[in-house]
Amino acid sequence: MTITATVKNVGNTTENVTVVFKINEEEIKSVNATVEANTTEIIECVVAEEAAGTYNVTVDGASASFMVTAPPTPTTTPTLTPSPSITPSPTPTPSPTATPEVTPTPTPAPSEQKFRVGPTVALRPVVDVIEKKQDGIVELYINNPSLNDVVLRMEAQVMVPSGIHIYSEEYAWATAAGVAYAPLIEIPPGTVRTISLHIKADENARIGQHTLHFSGLYYPGDNKDLYNPISLTYPVTVKEVSEEIPTPVSGETPAPIIPEFEAVFAIAGLLAIAYLLRRRK
Repeated sequence: MTITATVKNVGNTTENVTVVFKINEEEIKSVNATVEANTTEIIECVVAEEAAGTYNVTVDGASASFMVTAPPTPTTTPTLTPSPSITPSPTPTPSPTATPEVTPTPTPAPSEQKFRVGPTVALRPVVDVIEKKQDGIVELYINNPSLNDVVLRMEAQVMVPSGIHIYSEEYAWATAAGVAYAPLIEIPPGTVRTISLHIKADENARIGQHTLHFSGLYYPGDNKDLYNPISLTYPVTVKEVSEEIPTPVSGETPAPIIPEFEAVFAIAGLLAIAYLLRRRK
């Protein structure tokens, strides 16, 4: 029987956890796992029980149960012959050993599409402080580990504040009513893809910090029932356009500015010279 535990990290940092499997309060297996931020890991424990009965399974507070049944006791019917003697009863054929029934989580069929290792979907800032009419850049980082043998498919959307626009040179994002919708993105196994998203603030954008909300889901292949949700936020700050101060051309000497009091002293000096010349005459 396979017991499956799904561990989800809803935080923004990588966590190391210890998952303990218990049957009837007895520890059967302890597994150490590293779970990336906003990802899900699947941990399995295989057990076999010989005695018939009900077994309670607990994994870090989550509980389930399964039942092992005994084989039915065979019954024999004596065979009568025309002669008065009674033929001895045949020896009953032994029944096969009972197989435990798995109740908590059925083992998936080989053809079922699922992730062996949880993918990583994150936002990485590049330019998050912008002026009006200037582009900011944020990278959408997607990693589908090579241990997976299915394509990762992702559907995402972004809540865009008023005065902010978002676009990508790789994908055509459709915008309607303050929401930017991404096309269906497919990431093959063993592939890391970084999608650059450009954020532009128009002249009507509010000065200050804005928050973009990324949401959506990703799933293995065509199996949308095994989807994982996406919920990410990205802050961007908008400021006024800075005024450029003209730089003087190399080699030019700026024209001197003569204060008014210097012009007054110059006029007074000329009048004094004229007065002296007149007295000599």
